[in-house]
Amino acid sequence: SVEADAERDLKVLLDRTDGERPWSIRNELAETMHENFGVFRREDQMREQGEIVSGLRERYEHIVVDDKGDVFNNDLTQALELGFLLELAQCMVVCGLARKESRGAHARPYDYPDRDDENYLRHTLVRWIADAPVLDWKPVTMTKWQPMERTY
Repeated sequence: SVEADAERDLKVLLDRTDGERPWSIRNELAETMHENFGVFRREDQMREQGEIVSGLRERYEHIVVDDKGDVFNNDLTQALELGFLLELAQCMVVCGLARKESRGAHARPYDYPDRDDENYLRHTLVRWIADAPVLDWKPVTMTKWQPMERTY
């Protein structure tokens, strides 16, 4: 069951006595996402970030938490949150590479500078299957506000 898997993973993490502290991975994730995955994106940087995230996820499998307690354990909480951040970063990379346009906070001015309503006026849905994000799409429901080009 999912609950049994989570309990087993937690026990493995708490029983580990040697490994990398999560802070270095978290700092590297923050720095590289800022550098390679800001608002203005390039495909080569997004692909590079995908490789970085994969490497960070591998390192995450060997982290150690010093606080082994079960009350107010911020060390454990931060370590678990890092795992979620790494999954989210991987989702962002996959979604960013799949969306071949510029729209809102996802701008690819060097390779896809324009919005592409014909192919991408849709929501991106992500499901996590077999340790990887899988994309799906849902049409946007038009109401009072119609899409229009933003000019600044």
